[in-house]
Amino acid sequence: MRYLYSILFFIIYICFSFETIADEDPSIKIINYSNIPTEKLISWTEYGTSKFSDWQADTLGIIYNIGKETRQGKIDVRPFNTHRVILLDDQIEEIKNHVLKYIQNGNCADDRIEDSKYLIEDIVRWIKGGADIATAPDPCYHKRMVLFARNKLQKEITVQQIWLHELYHAHSNYLQNYCIDPNQPEYIQDEEREIYEQGRWFGEATAEYFAHMVTEEMNGNSKPVSKMLMQAKKRAKKEGKSIYDDLAANSAVALRLIIERGNIEINHEDILSANVFHSCDWPKKWTREVSEEVAFAQDNWHKITKKEGSYVFIDSALK
Repeated sequence: MRYLYSILFFIIYICFSFETIADEDPSIKIINYSNIPTEKLISWTEYGTSKFSDWQADTLGIIYNIGKETRQGKIDVRPFNTHRVILLDDQIEEIKNHVLKYIQNGNCADDRIEDSKYLIEDIVRWIKGGADIATAPDPCYHKRMVLFARNKLQKEITVQQIWLHELYHAHSNYLQNYCIDPNQPEYIQDEEREIYEQGRWFGEATAEYFAHMVTEEMNGNSKPVSKMLMQAKKRAKKEGKSIYDDLAANSAVALRLIIERGNIEINHEDILSANVFHSCDWPKKWTREVSEEVAFAQDNWHKITKKEGSYVFIDSALK
């Protein structure tokens, strides 16, 4: 990156082949209006997706730069802050057209096509409003997206981790939208949504755990768990010990505590592969309302110490 404020425009269509249970190999399309070289985005995506146990959907990845923050607060109902818009009008229109084409060519079910019209409107409104977007829209099961507005204060390793976090969300196969039957009565749908909302910590935990571990691995860190726990210890001291003070980061540490305690059958590879989302029953296992082990981890994730040069959970947290 030679100039901080220069905007690079690359539209690269890349198809990767994976062993998958899908009938056809999925594709990845990247639209890049950011200062991150497209080659790096490709390498991050290749490396991250190589961890998945199966690959069900095409991906449209969009990343672009935003300017200085101008206002904190929500845009619509989303927790996005407002930044100065750097994209030109014709660049925004270009993104809109690519999203529209991507969805129209997706062979989505009729009900999702209607939803996608509102999705496109939301995306354009966020971009024009300078929202600091980091999200993973899903137009339909076979068409997923990573949408990320990078601000100038984010270091490249931070951008890498956010990109991988959203990539994981995008390809966690059975999240809420694909597990709630729209033909059920509305009150049953509401009950099911509540179950998935209670399990939202697990969705954030797995995505952040994946993003941290893969980022550290790609950057040659031989002690990624120690770094995660070091950051958690500092964060707990500065921000507080509630898991909701930083839901994604703190939940990832709680998930690591569950792994190390070994009372629930889950391991490091189960998370990286995303096979924990291969069915719709995961929220019934991963909420504090039904699991004392989950409740314990959520309440004790911050119990960390330094031992022999590495950060570890204290002995009492592991018993």
